[in-house]
Amino acid sequence: MIVDNLFSSIARGKQGLNKGLSSGLPEFDSYTYGVQRRWMTVVAGDSGSGKSSLALYSHIYEPFMQYCNDSSLDIHFLLFSFEMSAEVLLAKLLSLYIYEVYGKILSYNNILSLTSVLPDEDYALIEEAKPWLQKFESICDIVDKPTTAKGLYAECKKWSKKFGVYKEVERTDDYVKEEYVPNNPEQYLIVVVDHIKLLSPACGATPKKEIDEACDYLIHFRNKCNFTITIVQQFNRNFKSMDRRTSENYLPSLEDLSDSGGPAQASETVIAIYHPHREKRFRCEGYDIRQLKDRARMLVLLKNRFGMSDKLKMTAFYGETGIWNELPKPEQICDYGIYQDL
Repeated sequence: MIVDNLFSSIARGKQGLNKGLSSGLPEFDSYTYGVQRRWMTVVAGDSGSGKSSLALYSHIYEPFMQYCNDSSLDIHFLLFSFEMSAEVLLAKLLSLYIYEVYGKILSYNNILSLTSVLPDEDYALIEEAKPWLQKFESICDIVDKPTTAKGLYAECKKWSKKFGVYKEVERTDDYVKEEYVPNNPEQYLIVVVDHIKLLSPACGATPKKEIDEACDYLIHFRNKCNFTITIVQQFNRNFKSMDRRTSENYLPSLEDLSDSGGPAQASETVIAIYHPHREKRFRCEGYDIRQLKDRARMLVLLKNRFGMSDKLKMTAFYGETGIWNELPKPEQICDYGIYQDL
């Protein structure tokens, strides 16, 4: 039976059905296999490093753009957005889309006229992009209010019933065993938790206990319903110590994850973001940070359950739009100036 299942998976691969969705970072996808079904990823970083933006870009925006361009794809999103409201999240997606489609840089601040009134010509672009945003909203559920681990479980269970049914396969006095039958076995059910520390602890529970309980629930849905799960997690305070900054071992490690090791233990991949300019490093793995400055972000693959770990990739992060671009090897860069602007 197990051999038959394996060969069934091999046959699916021959048909191209095991290839993950692109995260928009093709070289990094060659290590992580892209955005896969039945997969859990942790995106970790220090405050302000861009961890929420990376999760938004790689596990929401890029998969949705592929959905828009491929009618055979069946994708749905459930976003636990504890750090930003639903409106802010959609504004950030709109900023990505307007830059990629129209070549216009409109930041979240511009879109909402926080510092100056949006010009009419820019508002016209936003109006033109509105159907795209409505299409996204039609396949996405957003929870932007604090909830407990049990609340997260309830939302996931309710959401999963929109795309499949639970069938009882065994019942005893102690439990009921259910099987989840999806409406479409090829669908992607993508869940993003941003970020997990902002779960509301139940009465008497510590943050660690709440995170670990939420992870148990997410593992359940990954295994039973083939959820694709991305968890955003903060680094702990030790990462910012002066000894660490000046050490040869300055890059992030699994021990730097804050509050609980549960998400990393449960995940297939753990991706850390290192912000060398903020950490006052002049060079990072051969790159001249004095020239890249605040654009530089090193992605570190801390864990890869089914492949190579400890892989590094320098990227340029453009916070005004949320775009991430992979950079060439340092010896291939002749002019750092071209990476300063989009």
